[in-house]
Amino acid sequence: MKRKWMESGFMLIQQVAHLVKYQAMREMESFHLKPNQVGIMFILRSEGELSQRELAKQIGITPPSMTVALRKLEKQGYVQRKVDEKDQRIQRITITDQGADCLNELKETMHMLEAGLYEGISGEERKELQRIMLRMRTNMLNYKEIQGMDMCSIMEERHL
Repeated sequence: MKRKWMESGFMLIQQVAHLVKYQAMREMESFHLKPNQVGIMFILRSEGELSQRELAKQIGITPPSMTVALRKLEKQGYVQRKVDEKDQRIQRITITDQGADCLNELKETMHMLEAGLYEGISGEERKELQRIMLRMRTNMLNYKEIQGMDMCSIMEERHL
């Protein structure tokens, strides 16, 4: 009986999600990065120069936590701060070339992780899996307790 529960669809989804998260965390650690730091770098590469406050709001952390994360990223040479030309009270944050290179390497590593995840699964099966997973996500987002929340808010919940 216990074995069947461990192989139920729900448990298999949980197991795969945990395995992927575990391996992704290990890959980030090999670059001496934490997930929120990678998120900061991706946002900066995508959005361009942002104030520290704008960045904290987008990533969903407090300004003091952003200060700590940026200090570490700065020390590694991945981001740089500069004083805003119009308002010297504001610090603007940008990703450096070294930070962009790091993201490219990390992205390549994550593509290899994804390739391993789909090993032995045909393109047709991948499309079907994606269709099913999108439907499952929609089903979950329709839960009364979740309605009105966006995926970023849900994924940032610390107690889950």
